[in-house]
Amino acid sequence: MSQRLARVIGGAILLTVGAAAGAQEPAAKAPAPFIPQVVTVGRGEVTLKPDRAQLEFGVETRASTAAAAAAENSRRQRAVLDTLQRLGIANDKIQTAQLQINPEMVYPGQGQAPRVAGYTARNTVRVEVQKLEQVGTLVDAALQKGATNIMGLQFYASRSAEARREALALAVGNAKLDAEAMAKAAGYQLGQVLEITGEGAPVQPIAMNMDMARGMKLAAAAEPTPINPGELKVVETATVRWVLRPQP
Repeated sequence: MSQRLARVIGGAILLTVGAAAGAQEPAAKAPAPFIPQVVTVGRGEVTLKPDRAQLEFGVETRASTAAAAAAENSRRQRAVLDTLQRLGIANDKIQTAQLQINPEMVYPGQGQAPRVAGYTARNTVRVEVQKLEQVGTLVDAALQKGATNIMGLQFYASRSAEARREALALAVGNAKLDAEAMAKAAGYQLGQVLEITGEGAPVQPIAMNMDMARGMKLAAAAEPTPINPGELKVVETATVRWVLRPQP
């Protein structure tokens, strides 16, 4: 190999090694600029008046045979349903929630086999009421027609979704007021919003426990059952992150 060719090859090797060494050295990164920020959490609450109700009417009967218990139960529940519909409850607002026929067992004692003493039939319907002023009347009428259980009385508001958005807006507004106060105290003013998240629980219906003994007594005395739906509260929270800018 000639001396000139050796010098050329050697130069190529040196260039290659130098390029590889340069590729292994990462370029220095400039530090990220400091951006002052503030995070606040706001709370918003909206109060609603319920305008709908849901409750369950149950009929429980007992007889010596399952067929007799079921027949008597069907007769009484039919009378209850006819009364509800006569008072303005549409058929599509009534739904069967429970239907059971169970034996009533007697356990005499040690060494004696259990025996069937009779049968119990239960039929419960769930009713949606569009007019709250009807609830007491419906309860009284159902009791008079043979209902033995009134359960699950709950109140709802049709504006729940709209109220939730109102509560979110209030929550963001309260978060902003807090952020402005903090920024001003630190010598800054609010800049753009970097992040915003909302959180809240589903609107819970108002549940009301009914005293059945008192309800039957009132129904028998022709005194209307008092119903007070109260109020629903919609609560939302908002977490907001802002950029802080120097005050002018």
